[in-house]
Amino acid sequence: MLRPDSTFPIVIKPYKLDISQFSPTKIRDEMKFNITNVSDEDLKVALISKPEGLFDLKLPDKVEAGKSAQGTLKLQPEAIETSFEKSFTIELSDSKATRFTVPVKRKMQNPGQADAKTTGGK
Repeated sequence: MLRPDSTFPIVIKPYKLDISQFSPTKIRDEMKFNITNVSDEDLKVALISKPEGLFDLKLPDKVEAGKSAQGTLKLQPEAIETSFEKSFTIELSDSKATRFTVPVKRKMQNPGQADAKTTGGK
């Protein structure tokens, strides 16, 4: 199996988007990621699928040859208190119409567990 950093014609970093939240006070609802075009042609990026009701994606329209562009994943308000493991799929404009499926994980720590740890269980 190929390592995630040896994919072609793009490299997505991080290759798995982990938007887990371990602090009950600071909401983590947005994550940026990079798409690097390692080919010699400009590539258009199209969203093929994503789960409904969990997050929105802002993707670059295209990534120029040899360059990087940034994407953003933003949780929808109703998904902030949810734990899930899902993915989204993009398609490139190369001759093979290459598709990439990117895993997205969110784990919420139980606020009660955090309280027990910070107070020494008292």
